Amino acid sequence: MKFLFWLLFLPFALVVVIFAVSNRGPIAVDFWPLPFRQDVPLYLLSLGTLAFGFFFGALLTWLQVAKWRVIAMSRKKDTDYAEAEIERLNTKINELNAQKEPAQEVLPAVKNDAA
Repeated sequence: MKFLFWLLFLPFALVVVIFAVSNRGPIAVDFWPLPFRQDVPLYLLSLGTLAFGFFFGALLTWLQVAKWRVIAMSRKKDTDYAEAEIERLNTKINELNAQKEPAQEVLPAVKNDAA
């Protein structure tokens, strides 16, 4: 698994580094309604936008599946309760069966018909 991680990570990291080195030129970013203007490197703007989009999408996905996580936790609690109840009832059945059938230590008498 670690090998697969490095096999995928290293080429991606190499592409990012090559992109950053190739696009070091400054670009003016204008924050339109505000009177601010900032010069940032092109690679920083591009990679920052990509990272923002990735994390924003991950957050939206995480929020969407929150409902299913809550349902799964609820069902796990129900399953744990049901398993504990089954164990308790099996123990009770075993105790009642032990009381009902006492252990027989002596063989029953054999009836002789010698008439």
